Amino acid sequence: MTPSYNQGDYLEETIRSVLLQGYENLEYIVVDGGSTDDSIKVIERYSPWITWWVSETDRGQADAINKGFAKSTGEIIGWLNSDDVLYRGFVERRVREFEQSPGIGLIYGDVELGKSSDAVSGKMLGRPIDFLTMVRTLEVPIPQQSALWRAEVVERVGGLDDRWEVVLDREFFMRVARDFKIAYQPGAVGFFRLHPNSKSVAHELKWVDELPTMYREFFSDPDLPEPVAEIERVAMVAVERLCAQLLWRNRCFRDWFGCVGRAVSQSPHQFARQFVVDGTRRKIRGAVRRVTDRAGSDRKL
Repeated sequence: MTPSYNQGDYLEETIRSVLLQGYENLEYIVVDGGSTDDSIKVIERYSPWITWWVSETDRGQADAINKGFAKSTGEIIGWLNSDDVLYRGFVERRVREFEQSPGIGLIYGDVELGKSSDAVSGKMLGRPIDFLTMVRTLEVPIPQQSALWRAEVVERVGGLDDRWEVVLDREFFMRVARDFKIAYQPGAVGFFRLHPNSKSVAHELKWVDELPTMYREFFSDPDLPEPVAEIERVAMVAVERLCAQLLWRNRCFRDWFGCVGRAVSQSPHQFARQFVVDGTRRKIRGAVRRVTDRAGSDRKL
């Protein structure tokens, strides 16, 4: 399914990438939030091939996605945002992988990214990960465009939390990984579009508001397995440090001091340890880049 709001510039490419999958039993749902651009004209143009669609005011992206989930009748489901693209054969590939892995609840892979699907500039790579590592490191390496899951997943863990704007997929995937086995299948299966109005760019500071709240609520769950509950301090230090980095990058220095102070108060030892580890990683990456650049210069000579 596709949630959409005022993405008329990209919506047609998104819709076509789904409808042209070539998979016979495809069910496609589009939930528009009451767009005021030409999105409705685009949807109506393809409505003969769309299983169900609606355009009405909603409470945001998560609410729209949940509406789509409620209308879905398929055994395997997922969502594709209205500015992204699926590559041909994606659905058939995932269905086959689910058939070969009956114990897996969610399968994900890699996606390419850039300003347009004709100008790919990089990749967003997934990787294998277990739930405990996901919590401890804050890493949720599941490119949303590449993921599909069984319908029973939503039946057990629930849909998306419509309070969230930027952490909605992270929080959902963490619930899934807590209760189901997940699997990484390498290979780019879709395209993530970068543009000035995309949520990842326009709402960066929203992470500072949502991320600490999400993780505090997560660790307040009395039913968390004991190994997960024991790493709360490690994770919360990482949360505050990540927020501090975002604040520094956006020159919000007063709030930056608050984040650093909370990180230190959580655990001075963990804060110092993470600071050293991150600094070492940055130095190694810098050294690798310098060696690579020097090698490239030598080849030119």
